Amino acid sequence: MTAVLIFLGLIALTILAGLLLLRWLPASGLSPRALAILGWVLRVVLALVFVRAAVPKLIDPFAFATDIYAYRVIPPMWAAIGAILMAAIEMVAAVALVTGLLWRGGAIVLGGMLLVFIAMIFQAIVRGIDIHCGCFGESSHTVSFWLIAQDCGLLLCALAPLIWDARRQRRVGLA
Repeated sequence: MTAVLIFLGLIALTILAGLLLLRWLPASGLSPRALAILGWVLRVVLALVFVRAAVPKLIDPFAFATDIYAYRVIPPMWAAIGAILMAAIEMVAAVALVTGLLWRGGAIVLGGMLLVFIAMIFQAIVRGIDIHCGCFGESSHTVSFWLIAQDCGLLLCALAPLIWDARRQRRVGLA
C-alpha cells in the first residue's frame, strides 16, 4: 500500500509539474504562432495515438468488449455497448483534433476518457487483476503504473492546447 501511495504522489507531482510547465511556456517568450504550432502538433500526436487505438477496436469489438469486461467493473452487456461506443468516440474525437472542427470538444472528450482509463488501470492494479489494457487490440500492454504514467502524458497533450487557447482568448478579449 505504501508503494501505491508513493506512486500516486509521484503522478500528482508529475501532473502538477506538467500544468506549471503549460502555464510557464506561453510566458517564456515563445511567439503566439509558435505556441499555436506546438499546440497543433500535440493535438496531432494525441489524435494519432487514439486513431491507432480505435482501429483494432472497430475491427474486432468483441475482443475489446472482453478486455473491458476483464476489468471487473461493469456487466457483460455494458462492456459490449461500451466497446462499440468507445471506439467510435475515440475516432470522432481524434478527427476533430486534427481537422480543427470542434477540436476543443475532441480534446475534452479524449482528456475525460484518459481520466477514466487511468482510474480503471489503477483499480485493476490495486485489486491485483493481471490483464492487458485493451488499448491497442492484440498489441496491448499489461496494466501497470508505467501505463498510467503514459496516460498522464497523453492527458497533458490534451490539456496543453486547451490551456493555451483559453489564455489566448482572454488576452484577445474573446472570453
